[in-house]
Amino acid sequence: MDTSAFLKSCLEKVIEQKGQDVFFKAGTPPRMRLGDQVTPLPLKALTGEEVARLTEELLDAKQKGMLERNKSVDFGFSFHEKDCRFRCNAFYQQGDLSLVFRLLWKGVPSFEELRLPLVLKKIAQEKSGIILIGGAVSSGKTTTVAAILRAMNESVQKHILTIEDPVEYLHEDKQCLIQQREIGRDAESFSSALKYVVRQSPDVIVIGEMRDAESFNFALSSAEVGRLVISTIHAQSADQVFDRILGFFEPSQREAVLRYFAANMSCVMVQKLLVEKSGKGLVPAAEILLGNYTTRQLILDQKIDKLSQAIRNAHEEGMQTMNQSILELWKAGLISPETAAAASPSPEDLQALMKGIRIGQDTKILGD
Repeated sequence: MDTSAFLKSCLEKVIEQKGQDVFFKAGTPPRMRLGDQVTPLPLKALTGEEVARLTEELLDAKQKGMLERNKSVDFGFSFHEKDCRFRCNAFYQQGDLSLVFRLLWKGVPSFEELRLPLVLKKIAQEKSGIILIGGAVSSGKTTTVAAILRAMNESVQKHILTIEDPVEYLHEDKQCLIQQREIGRDAESFSSALKYVVRQSPDVIVIGEMRDAESFNFALSSAEVGRLVISTIHAQSADQVFDRILGFFEPSQREAVLRYFAANMSCVMVQKLLVEKSGKGLVPAAEILLGNYTTRQLILDQKIDKLSQAIRNAHEEGMQTMNQSILELWKAGLISPETAAAASPSPEDLQALMKGIRIGQDTKILGD
């Protein structure tokens, strides 16, 4: 069997159906993810030997060594015939190799193509601060970061340095000079890459994922000296972003961390990808927290539970709760009521909003 031809045939089907992921496991047909559904593709199952041969063809010598040592490796794959790129992972399960391919956009997507809130365009013009894009796995965080960089690349003249594992979207230099470092190829680790960033003189630093105290301390110190730091974080609400960040640090350090973060926060956005009513695509719903006087003061006072109310009250500034975002998608006819309810963090409040009932608006939140 020509495993390379089989792979391309499979990926073509995923591209045509606008899927997110494709999974290869020995003994079962390839499967595709769209939203929260993982369904079989109408293709034959690969044997363990065929999956191993396909993996051998995809990896370079260094990646093969990492797979042998760690039993898992990340890598990128460009499907030149379709002008598409995939983020991939090879790993062992029950002694056999498996593969997962994540479909990325053709080229670098725009805010309009992704239907992202346009307030992000304004945020992309910030000279310094911290922008965090949160969400669960497969929520499009990296794609949103790519769109922010595209907006910068088209409008400002900056030096952008990215640290990624692996590099997913390839950016061409336009208004900006963009240098993309891949862990394992251009740097041994995130730690070693961060160590030399200052000497590389970036205006904007993109860290693939905020994963520990070291990376967050680096973000804080970089923002303090006038750089803009953009990163992703695993969290399903703005409140969870703060829980996640504080979890990186000892209790004795957390007050200082909140103080510095409050001073340097530009934007925290947490997103979900929802299946469109047509069933043929995905649309993002997003909670957006911006750094204004009220939100900064709430963070300083450690009143994180009050942030959702502050977001509701500042809708005209570009902030929005997840429910407000889902409501707009439903009003626009992009998602079904069932999808809206399933995605909502508080379905009863969403039902009230759908009926035109205001939820907790204009309630006093400072000085309580």
